[in-house]
Amino acid sequence: MLGFCKGELRHRCRTGITGLASFLVLVWIGSGTEGAWWAPPTASTVPTLGEGVVSGVFVAAAGCTALVMWRKHAGAVAGWTVATGALVAAQALVVTLIALHSEPPRGSLTQALLLSVGMLGMIGVVVPLLAPERARRVVDETFVIGLGLGLVAAGHLLLQFPRVHPPSPAMQLLVGVLLSTHLLAAVLVLQQRTASRPISALLLATVGVVVLGQLVPPTGLAGGGIDAGLWLARTAVGAAWLGMAWAALRRTLEEERQRIDSFEHVLVDATREQRERLHELRSTISGLVTGSSLLDRDDLTSEARERLWASMRRELDRMERMLAGAGPQVADLRLDDALGQILDLQRLKGRRVELHSTGDVVRAPFDALAEVLNILVDNAAKHGGTDESLVEVMRRDEETVDITVTDFGRGIPHEQRPQIFEWGKRGTESRGEGIGLNVARRLVTEAGGSLRLADRDGAGSSFVISLPAARRSPENDPEPPRLVKPGLVTPRLTMEDGRAWRVTG
Repeated sequence: MLGFCKGELRHRCRTGITGLASFLVLVWIGSGTEGAWWAPPTASTVPTLGEGVVSGVFVAAAGCTALVMWRKHAGAVAGWTVATGALVAAQALVVTLIALHSEPPRGSLTQALLLSVGMLGMIGVVVPLLAPERARRVVDETFVIGLGLGLVAAGHLLLQFPRVHPPSPAMQLLVGVLLSTHLLAAVLVLQQRTASRPISALLLATVGVVVLGQLVPPTGLAGGGIDAGLWLARTAVGAAWLGMAWAALRRTLEEERQRIDSFEHVLVDATREQRERLHELRSTISGLVTGSSLLDRDDLTSEARERLWASMRRELDRMERMLAGAGPQVADLRLDDALGQILDLQRLKGRRVELHSTGDVVRAPFDALAEVLNILVDNAAKHGGTDESLVEVMRRDEETVDITVTDFGRGIPHEQRPQIFEWGKRGTESRGEGIGLNVARRLVTEAGGSLRLADRDGAGSSFVISLPAARRSPENDPEPPRLVKPGLVTPRLTMEDGRAWRVTG
């Protein structure tokens, strides 16, 4: 049946089913008592086990609701405001226990003790609710449900109070104090207007049933039909509160589960971001360590030393931006210069990288392009088993420039190719984390481009970085792009024996 209920309707279905089940259980317990279950108690009446169980259920429910409210508003309010429902039940419980242990006629000391407990209970319930600002911070539907459970518990408990006809003035005053507590608590809570109309109406009905249950017997109107009607009314409102309490508990648990799931997603995302940053940091630091070791060589030429310093400063600046969490700065990048600077880091690591460029200009973040190229060339060395890579630039059309990164290593097995860009996926023999290519694709995608694995005949693998071409105008691009003629190779930088760079063509 719940399968047809969605959203708020599902909670209403749960409330109805739980309330109906509770009603049937309470009727079954009441029908098992000695004599007529609607008969009013007398001076010699001893509460049955069923009556004790029912009263205990509602007292425990009111106490649990108070505990939930206290955990929800811990430190937000002072006093006992959040425990109003539990205090109402406690007031009736203590009074009933004292009355059960002192059979009528009671002495003046016992009557004074009962009246004192009733007065203390009323003060503890009503006084905290007289502070509107304090009450407004804690009164919600859960609070009202707790109060309703406490009133039902009080109604069942006070019916077990041994009675003497006619009651003494002290006992009449005690009943007036108890009922005043219930009425004032309900009125002060309803003034906050935080509960829905059905819950507010149920609270008023509960107060009415509890009050009538205490006023009818002393008036002499008690009888089979009236007592039976009041008993059924108490059972019905009690079952309704149990149903609402169960539905509220289920809703709270669902909200907590959703909150925990959202926290887990945030934690996973944060951990993932940290791992990605560490991945980039390790790559950058590796290049800086290699570059610093090269600076110690005595046979390094002054020109090579200057290039080393320039490369290391660029990488340090990039690392600083990454640690500061600076967002990507999109700019027009002239690929001759940008790729030359980026590949200098790989050459610092001893990699042999050839660059064939056409002088095109793309619109992309320099840091993102640097990270993507570093990932592809590093992967070729770590997982492909080769230090040789080829970077080629080709203008696909007026809007797109392709940068192809090719290595001549072991390549990627055919069965692993469909999942190489998934986060955490790696080859069976790989010692990496399986996050580099995923990061590379994300960075390229955020730059408005794409990254794909190209089909290749022979050894190695080839990746194509597609980026949007920058819009050209005579003002911002005074020099025409240098196109590669068939059969010619554009100038490129290479390192000879790790000592110096030379220009080849």
